Amino acid sequence: MTTGTASVTAPADPPVPSAARSAAALVVLTATVFAVGTAEWVVVGLLPQLSAAWDRPPAATGSLVTWYALVVTVAGPLVTVLTLRLARRRALLALLGVFLAGNVAAALAGSFPALVAARMLTALTHSTAFAAALVLAVATVPAERRGRAIAVVTAGWNLATVLGAPLGTWIGDHHGWRATFWAIAALAAGVLCAVAVLVRPSAPREDAGPGGEVRGVLRPRVALVLAVIVAAQAGLFTAYTYIAPLLRQVSGFGPSAVTTLLALFGVGAVAGNVLGGRLAERAPWTGLCAALTALAGVLAAFTATSQVRWAAAVTVLALGVTAATLIPLLQDRALAAAPAAPTLVTAISASAFNLGVAGGSQLGARSLDAGRGLADLPWIGALLACGAVLLAAATARRHRAVPQ
Repeated sequence: MTTGTASVTAPADPPVPSAARSAAALVVLTATVFAVGTAEWVVVGLLPQLSAAWDRPPAATGSLVTWYALVVTVAGPLVTVLTLRLARRRALLALLGVFLAGNVAAALAGSFPALVAARMLTALTHSTAFAAALVLAVATVPAERRGRAIAVVTAGWNLATVLGAPLGTWIGDHHGWRATFWAIAALAAGVLCAVAVLVRPSAPREDAGPGGEVRGVLRPRVALVLAVIVAAQAGLFTAYTYIAPLLRQVSGFGPSAVTTLLALFGVGAVAGNVLGGRLAERAPWTGLCAALTALAGVLAAFTATSQVRWAAAVTVLALGVTAATLIPLLQDRALAAAPAAPTLVTAISASAFNLGVAGGSQLGARSLDAGRGLADLPWIGALLACGAVLLAAATARRHRAVPQ
């Protein structure tokens, strides 16, 4: 969820492992982010199966997305602060253990409330696991390669949209939604073992400590960037939470085609991540405003293009590109706003992303309950994205006016 030059910094450069060990550790940390991302994104593709399994409308099963995001939003920074005194590797191992337990509980859930509770347990690990993986990635490479290491590890998030979520949807379509959670649990077990064996930083990183990191994020510029993140994600997820039923019921695609289209979204996300990383290095504020404007335009167009299959497919690809372009730009601006608190600001920005997810999914549910159709959700999201454009432009002007 990040790339660019504004990255995690350390007061001193400890000895780093050999190139082979560093590469192996980066692969494992990328797999960690991939597992966490898949666990979040996969539910979107499973909504039709879950609705049928529990005899609930899409708006009700969409609460799985809402509750997950709310727990990440509220608990993520708290869990991060509580674990700041632990070595990052030890903290990541503990979090992966909880993540594994949460997915096993989801696979065994005997009722819809039990499934919601299992998802909430999994969500407790989300922000801090991502932040710990990011800090460990920086500790395994020389200083001049830290930005590249961050980009490699966070690419796991986009791989979750390209491979994880579509594959999880395919497993759910062919073997039932419980098999999807069993598969994620198996992946979590493998990642946990790999972290224990392969991720071993040569020296502990000297962190600012809980007090220093908390002071580092208590700045107005941090709050402004977080507000942009919330607005942008709310606009996206007003529509994206319900993209599977929208593509089925409005566009007329079958289950297999929807899985393919979710993979197409992920392909666009990979391209968007590369584009966003380059914009973050060269023109972060201009790139951010342009990407938000593009998101508003794509969402507005989706209202009309969802009625035509080929046009809907093209729009899904474009939506993947624009949505992923925003991630490194937004994360870059968050890290630039709080360079002395990389672990906590990473966790808090993840909470902001998920607050937007929760708000957008809830707005989509309320709109459906109020009688709006699935095809109306994209233009509602476009209005929120327009608000994010205005907020980002105002934040950029403030940033340029105030010496940093």
